[in-house]
Amino acid sequence: MSAYLIVNARIEDESRFAEYVDAVQPVIAAHGGKLIGRAAPPLVLESEWPWQTVGIVEFASMEAGEAFWHSPEYQDVKRLREGAAQFQVVLVPSI
Repeated sequence: MSAYLIVNARIEDESRFAEYVDAVQPVIAAHGGKLIGRAAPPLVLESEWPWQTVGIVEFASMEAGEAFWHSPEYQDVKRLREGAAQFQVVLVPSI
């Protein structure tokens, strides 16, 4: 069953955030992930939305999404996020 990594971010440093986005794409692909949605900003239909951008990455399973998240390759790239943005990240299974 597919799983979706949903990433919300509030950007603090545009250039560093762009560096992170560029660096994370091949790591996602190497773990079988596919970016299926991205908006900066998203269309907010209800309530307050404190984030500037949202990305949705599809993985083959929850296990694949967790393997990406905990991989040494992603840990290296994740360091690029420091000071670039505040993040909220969830992994949810498809239904």
